[in-house]
Amino acid sequence: MLVLSRQRDETIMIGDDVELTIVDIRGDKVRIGIKAPATVAVHRKEVYDAIRNENQQAASFRGELGSFRPPAGSRGGKTQAGRVVLPTAAKLAASSTSRRETA
Repeated sequence: MLVLSRQRDETIMIGDDVELTIVDIRGDKVRIGIKAPATVAVHRKEVYDAIRNENQQAASFRGELGSFRPPAGSRGGKTQAGRVVLPTAAKLAASSTSRRETA
């Protein structure tokens, strides 16, 4: 792992088209701005892991789609008492306060 020191408003380049800029430092939290092409997926690690997990489960699924019944409240677009229960990856992504910057 490469470890670099940066101060506020300084940037790190990854390749030719990904920029990481230190936006703010408050106590033990660092805010990072990421500029990347739309073709590059940018996720927090826990969201990335949840997406990968669900993709692996979907790839290993064998059987009829109608026979798939996830445990109540665990995933899928199932409704429960009038509300939609989101997959884990969707819940994590929805809880993110980050936004994608477009040029």
